[in-house]
Amino acid sequence: MKKIILLLLVIMAAKAHAQFLGGFFSQQSDKEKLMTTQIAEYEIYLKSIKTGYNITEIGLNTAQQLKGGTFNLHTAYFNSLAQVNPVVSSNPKGKATLQLAQQIGSRFSTEVTWQQQQKQLSSTELTYLQKVYDNLVNKCQSDLNDLTDVLTPGKLQLTDHERLDRLDKLYASMQDKYAFTCSFTSKCHTLAVSRQQAKSNKIQLKQLYGIQ
Repeated sequence: MKKIILLLLVIMAAKAHAQFLGGFFSQQSDKEKLMTTQIAEYEIYLKSIKTGYNITEIGLNTAQQLKGGTFNLHTAYFNSLAQVNPVVSSNPKGKATLQLAQQIGSRFSTEVTWQQQQKQLSSTELTYLQKVYDNLVNKCQSDLNDLTDVLTPGKLQLTDHERLDRLDKLYASMQDKYAFTCSFTSKCHTLAVSRQQAKSNKIQLKQLYGIQ
């Protein structure tokens, strides 16, 4: 009887030990599965982060390239605006504007010199004539400076249409100045001639009537 009881105890102990070991190994297996799952999830997470970074990096590089390309296009465009098309540089209004400025200077200079020699205008009138001449020369020089900028590569950033438009305006402006020069100097000349003629007539009358 004691042997049977002892045998039962041994069997029960062995079974309990087996259950303990089975539970232990089962728990270990569950932990390993959990760790494996977590590791797999971390790998997926890291991979997604890396992929996202790569996408961002590619996007930034592409944006930078596009930005650089756009900048290059703008630079090329603005550089082209600084160049002067032969259609503009060969436009006859450029040369005509310069010639008008030269004629204005020559006409006024000739008139001033002639008036000084004839001595028919008062000192105040001569001073006024000289001031008008100086002021007009300065305005002509300003137009010529603008003309030089329009026809010189690299000076201004303008389209061909804008350059031609400026040429038209500069030419028209110089034409107005030339018309004024012709009118003004002509009136000054006529005034001096009329005074000279009046003095001559006065002298002839005195001689005719013997007036001293």
